[in-house]
Amino acid sequence: MPSSTFLNLAPEKQEKLLTAAVREFTERPYNEASINRIIQSAGIPRGSFYMYFRDKEDLFRYLIQESEDALLIAYEEILRNCGGDIFAALPLMYDYLRAHREGDRSLGGMGMMAAIVNCNSADRNGTALRFADMERILERMEACVNPDLLDLRQPEDLDTILRLLITLLGPVLYGGLQPDAEPDARRKLEQALNILRRGMGAKTTSARQG
Repeated sequence: MPSSTFLNLAPEKQEKLLTAAVREFTERPYNEASINRIIQSAGIPRGSFYMYFRDKEDLFRYLIQESEDALLIAYEEILRNCGGDIFAALPLMYDYLRAHREGDRSLGGMGMMAAIVNCNSADRNGTALRFADMERILERMEACVNPDLLDLRQPEDLDTILRLLITLLGPVLYGGLQPDAEPDARRKLEQALNILRRGMGAKTTSARQG
């Protein structure tokens, strides 16, 4: 994450570096992105860059986490509109991602995240997902979920459920930002959520009779 030196820079100097970084990471895959091109575009010495960020990964992580705010604000609104029902909210979040993937590419915008995803589309595990702040995402999601709609039996169950959903369904939502998303991806998402909602274990004979 950025150093205090970077955070204390004048806003226009911060913007110049970040704009150059966004351009680089939205035009090339992460592995091909170059710090040299970023600092040349921003017009700063190499030594200054390393006073602001540790390395390329540190800068990339910062850009991704800035975009998380836009995603989380949208998801929180959707989740609240669904009465805290996470199973109903996730397909709507997929729709939101599909609808906003062509937006503004500036720092923190959905278009920036979509462009980064597209540049790394060969990586189906999700380059951006690997740099996301999952603990912050979980904390924000947990605050909006209605626990009465879930079968919670232990204090840690909500956290476990959200982690499972992110692990299993995060790549599907991530795929919603890609232009070549599978035509039936939303249907598969709903199908998976329905299975998770009802539970995957077979009912016992006594339960069937009851």
